[in-house]
Amino acid sequence: MRGRKDGFWFGVVCILVCFILFPPAAHAGPKYGGTLRIAVRIPQYNRLDGLQLTTEGMVPSATMIYEGLYVPGRKGGAFPVPALATGYETEDNKVWIFHLRKGVKFHNGREMTAEDVKANFDWRIKTPKGWKPVKYRQQLSCLEKVEVLDRYTVKVTLSRPFSPLIGVFTWAMRAIVPPEEVEKWGKEFTLHPCGTGPYKIQEIKPKEKVVLVRNEEYWGPKPYIDRVEYYFMRSNDARMVALEKGEVDFAMLYDQSRPVLKKNPKIQWEPVTQSMAIHKLYFNMRRWPMSDVRFRKAVWMGADWKNIVINAFPFKSGKPLRSLLDYTPYFSPEAEKYMLSYNPKEAKRLIKEVEKDAGKKIPPIYYLDSSATTMKSIGEMAKMQLAQVGVPLNLQLMSHAIWFDKLLRDPKMEWDMGGYGQGFSRSPTVGLGTFRSNAGEAPDGKSIGGYANPKFDALVTKAERSMSLEERKKIWTEMEKILLKDAVCVPLFPFHVIHAWHKDRVKGVINTDTGSVNVTTCWGANMWLEE
Repeated sequence: MRGRKDGFWFGVVCILVCFILFPPAAHAGPKYGGTLRIAVRIPQYNRLDGLQLTTEGMVPSATMIYEGLYVPGRKGGAFPVPALATGYETEDNKVWIFHLRKGVKFHNGREMTAEDVKANFDWRIKTPKGWKPVKYRQQLSCLEKVEVLDRYTVKVTLSRPFSPLIGVFTWAMRAIVPPEEVEKWGKEFTLHPCGTGPYKIQEIKPKEKVVLVRNEEYWGPKPYIDRVEYYFMRSNDARMVALEKGEVDFAMLYDQSRPVLKKNPKIQWEPVTQSMAIHKLYFNMRRWPMSDVRFRKAVWMGADWKNIVINAFPFKSGKPLRSLLDYTPYFSPEAEKYMLSYNPKEAKRLIKEVEKDAGKKIPPIYYLDSSATTMKSIGEMAKMQLAQVGVPLNLQLMSHAIWFDKLLRDPKMEWDMGGYGQGFSRSPTVGLGTFRSNAGEAPDGKSIGGYANPKFDALVTKAERSMSLEERKKIWTEMEKILLKDAVCVPLFPFHVIHAWHKDRVKGVINTDTGSVNVTTCWGANMWLEE
């Protein structure tokens, strides 16, 4: 018995010694500190003007510097959450009262007040002399008057009831900026950005990197990471190599990286569909034969757009759209019935019919789009297939900036078919409403394609006035059916990227449909690093 007792106590002593010499690892969890290095696909330094912000996925550094009254939430752009506002009141969707968060400070140390919010609204109502108009100003064309009720309350009066106002804020008013900084820096404001976000600018090296440091006075959850560095690398291969070598911790990639990612067990990755960037092929209905619905349907049926989209992306990763509201919470299977299928025989018949009635042949069709690899592939495949049904395409594929200006800003509007990406997930009323006859999207004040349908216009107005989400859903379905039946555009695909990171080092990654890198957000995303 004695031997057994001695053995027992010897074992206990051994266990205690082991605990002392080799204590168990602390429970892994969030921790403060470190530098996160992110490889981005688009330069950041010249896109940080808070009044000219583009989509979040293009300029993720801006999402850490700036905030609006409302921002996209954990579930994506369709579900905005309060940021610089704490709430609102409206009885008619025309007069809105916004309550502002107290104690919010700009990066220059001054508290944000209702006067600042009013100034940011006023710049969208009337462009100050000598200014470039604020980006997406047309989406808030209903703004009429903004009044300061007290230090933390503003009253916004619209020219008409406009139910999607909160959703529109998340992209058309993504930043509240201090007027004195805008006045001080003028056109150089993009190099001296100042917002209220969780990080503030420390260094900008044009065409190379943007460095942010934690805003210690941030009103929201304290960021775990001390410093974030965004490195601009135009080449996807360069970003992939930098990630593999450990030169960066996180990279925004394209589909061609999939084989390499699948072979590397140290890297975690996730495809991210950007539902606010839906590429479509618009018809310029100001010109013949695009003005003839039979021709538009012939183009839709004359090319196998579904398989064109699939094959335009590396490894056949393209995602054809099922409808205009695909990749939104409001997708309706009913709309699929109005999506035209590949039918070259019927397309040929319609083309002959259009030519016979007009007494002339279909001329070369000016097809305008970006020269990016995916759009170029789509254009080239469509050209081959449409030629077989009697539609000759004159492909004009241009750099991003030139294509964009030609499509949306050239007053001559000398194009027939044009590719353009604009999503409807944040507000179908606004997204579908871009087809309203007086939408103001084009230089002549009309919709991009010049579409005009009084019945459709009436539905847009009805959706804007509606106080009921259920009623708006029914209206959106009806709007979508009209657009598809009239073949106003060919729905193609949503843009998507791949987010990849070192899984042993980068923790707490939460991706959303904005396509941005959510280092820290007011709704709870908060990445941290394991050293």
